[in-house]
Amino acid sequence: MNHLAAYWHLWTVTAVIVWIALHCTTHFVLPALRLKVQLAQANTHLSQWLGQSPGAPIDLDAIEQSAMTTPALRHAWQQYATSLQPQWESADTGPLGAARQRVSHLSRAFFANMNMRSDGGRLDLADMEHLASADEEMAALWAEYQQAVDTLQHLESTSQARAGQWQASSHAENFFTDQSLVDSPLQTHFFAHIPGILTGVGIIGTFTGLIAGLIGFDVSNPAQVQSELSQLVQTVGHAFLVSALAITLAMVFTWLEKSLLTGRYQQVEQLQQNLDSLFTPHVGAQQLERLTLATEMQASLSHKILQQLRSGAPAARSR
Repeated sequence: MNHLAAYWHLWTVTAVIVWIALHCTTHFVLPALRLKVQLAQANTHLSQWLGQSPGAPIDLDAIEQSAMTTPALRHAWQQYATSLQPQWESADTGPLGAARQRVSHLSRAFFANMNMRSDGGRLDLADMEHLASADEEMAALWAEYQQAVDTLQHLESTSQARAGQWQASSHAENFFTDQSLVDSPLQTHFFAHIPGILTGVGIIGTFTGLIAGLIGFDVSNPAQVQSELSQLVQTVGHAFLVSALAITLAMVFTWLEKSLLTGRYQQVEQLQQNLDSLFTPHVGAQQLERLTLATEMQASLSHKILQQLRSGAPAARSR
């Protein structure tokens, strides 16, 4: 008790240092280790999806449930999932492209024959099926055209649910950022100052010991000078021990902090690479191809409508 009463100031500083160390352990080190396991689990599941054969089913809900296990990961995934869209197939490649070409070819052939049979007159689209049924050749062409249209609609409706057809319109790094996955959950900006705080507390302990020793040093009695000097040296020695403890903890925490953060940043980078490999972002070229195809289809439709209006104009004047 006498020792505690004599060095209460040093014990107080030591208690503050120990409390800071425990706080850092429970609020930074342990959460960083848990985050390590969670990010490793996410990368493992994404690697399993990448290891599947090309064209294998990709269930977005299954990825969210198995890989995105933390609130930060789940929030980032929900935002990233909005950028996913069915993988674009060119108009002249793959089964969908072949179906489009077949419909286009049959459409041109059918309407060319209809125009020939109408002798250049106005073509009533409402009676198209009735007009086609009057001729066996036209009826067969019409049935083939309808079948091709149904096949194209089926392919287009199922293309979104087909496996391996998802792609991102943006890179994963725009959603799965270091700030949202590591810095905010671990409060890295706050704990980056802990080494400086520990060093400052250690210096405070040193000066507190020196001040307490000098205040209690009495030189008025020469007989007690040696005893007082011995007490001063012990107090200063204990103060330096407390300061050394604080500086040592500051160095250890600095090493732990940098090691843990570097590891988590590498895992986030690996997560971004896995997502970009799984949902390969193709923004520029395919968006331009889609826009070009849509423009061509709109121009073709406008041309057909204009032709129908022109062919109907003479008939209206004749009436």
